[in-house]
Amino acid sequence: MTATQSMNGNQARNELASRFESRLSTNPLLSRQMVSFQGNKQTPGFRWMKYKEGFSSDLVAALIDEYNPEAVLDPFAGAGTAPVVAAGKGKAATGIEIMPVGVLAGAAIAHAANGASAAELRTAGQAMLDRVISEAPAASRFAFPHVRITERAFPAQNETEIAKAREYLASVNEDSIKSMLDLACMSVLEDASYTRKDGQFLRWDYRSGRSLKSKADLGPIAVFHEALQAKLDEMCSDTELLKSRFGNGCRPTLRTGSCLDLLKDMPSETFDLVVTSPPYANRYDYTRTYALELAWLGFDRKAFSDLRQSMLTATVENKSKRQRLSTLYEGTSESLHKAMHMCEQEQALTEVLVQLEHRAHELSNKNVIRLIEGYFLEMALVVAELGRIVRPSGVVVMVNDNVQYHGEEVPVDFILGDFAEQSGFDCTDIWVLPTGKGNSSQQMARFGRRELRKCVYKWVRRDG
Repeated sequence: MTATQSMNGNQARNELASRFESRLSTNPLLSRQMVSFQGNKQTPGFRWMKYKEGFSSDLVAALIDEYNPEAVLDPFAGAGTAPVVAAGKGKAATGIEIMPVGVLAGAAIAHAANGASAAELRTAGQAMLDRVISEAPAASRFAFPHVRITERAFPAQNETEIAKAREYLASVNEDSIKSMLDLACMSVLEDASYTRKDGQFLRWDYRSGRSLKSKADLGPIAVFHEALQAKLDEMCSDTELLKSRFGNGCRPTLRTGSCLDLLKDMPSETFDLVVTSPPYANRYDYTRTYALELAWLGFDRKAFSDLRQSMLTATVENKSKRQRLSTLYEGTSESLHKAMHMCEQEQALTEVLVQLEHRAHELSNKNVIRLIEGYFLEMALVVAELGRIVRPSGVVVMVNDNVQYHGEEVPVDFILGDFAEQSGFDCTDIWVLPTGKGNSSQQMARFGRRELRKCVYKWVRRDG
């Protein structure tokens, strides 16, 4: 490729960059810790579940203090950080999350803040532990409901103890206690297993007995009842702190499902602050990394597949949702038509797709082209719906990453900024984190080292 061809190949992206580069700035208050799970590692309640795909409670609290909204929404709520913190500050708070793992975590934190006492949790937790370490076996129907990806995940002792915990949970009727015990068990599955979350995949220990390409040693594997005891102790110690911090009787609304389905039913001009971090267009498959937790919740093979296809397109296995969305939005809002039009007219996006299509034979998986098409159509739909349901002068704050495929950088921040401005917002700020994200080792070897922007966007809804 000549220098001229390379320049022409980036012309649309360069023009978009010229339009938005004045909005770029470094906000010293926005560290990687603040916009990721790292900021929640020691935070009461939010540390119960290692749900890495999210931001810190400190970020949400700071934004609520700055903008003083009446109603807060997170359409990609993860473990419920935004709605739980907002409700704790007395705001009407709604979270939408398709991963039931995250919904359970958020619900358990909310229950601890406004429901069960530490004493009640301690009593129930001890009864569960007594059952787990008892000699009587659990009925066979309470065995861990493995799917193919989770088979041989646990040592035999842990497999037996997990079944007893599941049996005890089935006997608990009080919602607050049940959700907290459920989360306690689910949150220690990984520590008690031969697996560890590793980017897009589960990394397996050689002791699992599975056929593996590498012989990884994950070190000591926790005994289930010991890990559960430690988690319950942590939850009991956090519960009173949560009540003092968030226990004002104001509970968040946590809705399980896809925001692609649920936003269309929300009344116009309902929210004046949206704080969110959608999945990134980076091939990350939550159904694989959270396989143990989803299996714990009863997901079978079909449920795994259905969930993967329902999530925002971010993996090469996602199929097009265009037809399903056309049926879903028929006769409702104009948002889908608007989203399709925005994508068709977005020259920077077209440029990326054309470049990748020209070199499709060189891609490690040519379905990344379908991934990018689906991601931006669905995000355009989300942005268009936000333009409808956010009140005039309302604010959207979004955490997201730029991505790169086969040396082609995808300026997610600028493209979504353009969608936002076509949907009634002013993109006032794109705050760039001081340290960006490096491209993959495979791409680095071929295309050189390139730091990609990790950003926080601020969009303000125009009046009228």
